[in-house]
Formats: sequence, structure tokens, C-alpha cells
Amino acid sequence: MTDLDLEGIGKKLIGMTKRLNRLYTYQSLTFEEYLQDEDRQATIERYLEVVIQAAIDINRMLIKHIEDIDLEELTNAEAFTLAGELGFIASDLAAQLALSAGFRNVLAHIYDDIIPEMAYRALQLAVVQYPQYIQQIQTYLNSLEKDE
Repeated sequence: MTDLDLEGIGKKLIGMTKRLNRLYTYQSLTFEEYLQDEDRQATIERYLEVVIQAAIDINRMLIKHIEDIDLEELTNAEAFTLAGELGFIASDLAAQLALSAGFRNVLAHIYDDIIPEMAYRALQLAVVQYPQYIQQIQTYLNSLEKDE
């Protein structure tokens, strides 16, 4: 069990919100419009990667605070699953977001072979799912403050 870095988590949540607000501006693009601008695609992909990574980091920070486990042995998808099991976020949301962890790996490591349809779909899901994640994490953090 470690001390919880509330300031660090707060910064990550603010950064996620800022990037999600930028992603909202692209949500209304048709797939054809998305394909027409490679710079816009790269911007969207980067915002998605950072939003997903921030959530993974938050999950790991919260898990480390509660559980004495080796985080190195935990995959990014498992970090979402465990976040659901430990009550940081709802289990159904955790299961949905665990899928995005795999896409984050594609964005970070297989960037030359990103399938545009996958990135476009990830954009549509992220602007719905990640605001829920932020709200649920904030609710969890608020419950910790009440317990103190």
C-alpha cells in the first residue's frame, strides 16, 4: 500500500478532459472526412493514445494504493479490469475500456499500420466512455475524502 498521489491523479484527469474536449470537435466527422486529412488523423490518434495512457496510469496509481501487487506483471487491460473489481469504476465500463488498452498499444507501437476504421471507431467510443471513466474516478476519489 502506498500514499495516493491525489495531485498527480488530478492533473491526469484535467489533461484527459482537455484532450477529450478536443476529440469532441472531431466526433461529428464522417468516416470519409476523417480519411481526407492525415494530419487530423494523427492528431486524433495522439489524443486517443494520451487519454488511454492517462487512464491506465490512474488505474495503476489507485491499484498500488490499495493492493500490494507487482504492477509490472499487470497488463494495461488487466489494470482496467482490476479497477472495476476494486470499485474504482463500474465493472461493465472497466470491461469496455480494457479493450481500449489494446488499441493504445497499437497506437504506441504499430503506428505505421493503424487501421483507419479502428481509429475512427475508437474516437466514437472514447468520447462516450472516457467521460464516464473520469466521472466515476472522481466519485471514487470523493468517497475517499469523505472517509478521512
